[in-house]
Amino acid sequence: MPEEVLYLSVQQLLLAYSSGMGSGINRFIMRMHWIQVDNQLPFVSMPVLFCPQKADNQFDHVLKFSMTMQTNNALDFCVYPYIGVQVPENCVFFVNIHEPIIWRLHEMVQHLKIDRISSSQPSAVSIDPIMKIGLLNISEVRFRVSMAMAPTQRPRGVLGFWSSLMTALGNMEHMPVRIAQRYREELCMRQSALMSSAISNIQKDLLSQPLQLLSGVDILGNASSALSNMSKGIAALSMDKKFIQGRMRQDSKGVEDFGDVIRDGGGALAKGIFRGVTGILTKPIEGAKSSGVEGFVQGVGKGLIGAAAQPVSGVLDLLSKTTEGANAVKMKISSAIMAEEQLLRRRLPRSIGGDSLIYPYDEYKATGQAILQLAESGTFLGQVDLFKVRGKFASTDAYEDHFILPKGKIFVVTHRRVLLLQVPMMTQRKFNPAKDPCSVIWDVLWDDLVTVEITHGKKDAPGSLPSKLILYLKAKPANSREVVRLIKCNRGSDQATIIYSSIDKAYKAYGPNAIKELLRWKVPRPYAPRNTNRRTVQDLSFA
Repeated sequence: MPEEVLYLSVQQLLLAYSSGMGSGINRFIMRMHWIQVDNQLPFVSMPVLFCPQKADNQFDHVLKFSMTMQTNNALDFCVYPYIGVQVPENCVFFVNIHEPIIWRLHEMVQHLKIDRISSSQPSAVSIDPIMKIGLLNISEVRFRVSMAMAPTQRPRGVLGFWSSLMTALGNMEHMPVRIAQRYREELCMRQSALMSSAISNIQKDLLSQPLQLLSGVDILGNASSALSNMSKGIAALSMDKKFIQGRMRQDSKGVEDFGDVIRDGGGALAKGIFRGVTGILTKPIEGAKSSGVEGFVQGVGKGLIGAAAQPVSGVLDLLSKTTEGANAVKMKISSAIMAEEQLLRRRLPRSIGGDSLIYPYDEYKATGQAILQLAESGTFLGQVDLFKVRGKFASTDAYEDHFILPKGKIFVVTHRRVLLLQVPMMTQRKFNPAKDPCSVIWDVLWDDLVTVEITHGKKDAPGSLPSKLILYLKAKPANSREVVRLIKCNRGSDQATIIYSSIDKAYKAYGPNAIKELLRWKVPRPYAPRNTNRRTVQDLSFA
């Protein structure tokens, strides 16, 4: 599955190089107005990895680098009359690290195999030149570092003994880090010694401010991670795969306020008690079906263990979510006091469809994918969850297309189904697909779809284009009295015809009668030319 990791955006970058200034002096200048690195992975608590702080008085740059060089035609002696790095006094750089991005970058570096690029027997002789710097002027640089641990998304066994310690103590919140100003005249030393001295000075700056570093430790975040890790261990004792998988999916979703605490924490507690109690009856039956008398006995043991372990896991999850919710509210209050704007991505993650191919970036499709990934659905106790599930189809469906319908509705096509969403009433005028989750009205899997009919609505003008689609299903859904689903499109436009074509295209590619080689994960030649011939609407059929 191709997946973007980071997105770098730079604004107003100025590069200038001047030569022939007399006595062999050349000058290089770089100025940058803004720089930001976004985390493109979905459902991360820190979507922005690196960016400067937005100040009230807009300065002309966040970074200015100036270097003057003097040529002397010597390989082992370099002269720099001036080297300067300037950062505005009121500028602070935010560094927000979500643990999964570390492992994704580590995996990417391993796949790159950088060692094969460099030759093992270099032909050139390495030179450690003497560097003479007339004036070195580096202004103070300040950072605020935040880190959020995610033990459930950590590769198994990578940290060994330190895994539990990192989970318990790894969270940080706006930890202040300051690199002191450097002003030196007439420096002259070997390049290797200069680099070693620079690294040593940075280490001294970090170690000289232990109290400030400790002030950034996120106590609530660390407590939440520790409780979540304990719940994970107890859930594993229940030996209930469905319970463990459901808990992992719930744990991977962040908590933003106390409403999420009630939904996620309360749902985890309700599921723990429900599955623990019902497991006493269901586990022996499942064991008897698979292994007879021996399986029945094993099922009784699993049921009793689950009855004790699963409610305890639910209680710990409730405490973990409560602590995480309190931490989220605290961060929102502190941000409001400090008048900080919420850090948003400069660009939404790229849309990757069911064919797992990367196409040129499309803002419309990226918006549709964000809408799909945030969509939440209300369900009932017994089959899935008691409370609303955020991002219900984010990990199962690949986005294909979406359409804006009247009355705040959005129709989405994925590689597994079609679904109708409702934009929240409070946010319809200022709807932000990156923040505002829509509600799922209904969804229809490809296996449940019989055919689609395009027709006119009751209020359509005579001779106008059809504005309604009817989806005929194989069976009546549990929450409906009819075996059809209706899609009401914008009247007086060809939207219904376009939606019809989009449904047909996705159905032929991923439906029950699709060629298996075209299904997700099974594309044998991902870069082979595709057939772009399209038939007319009258020839489309689902038979």
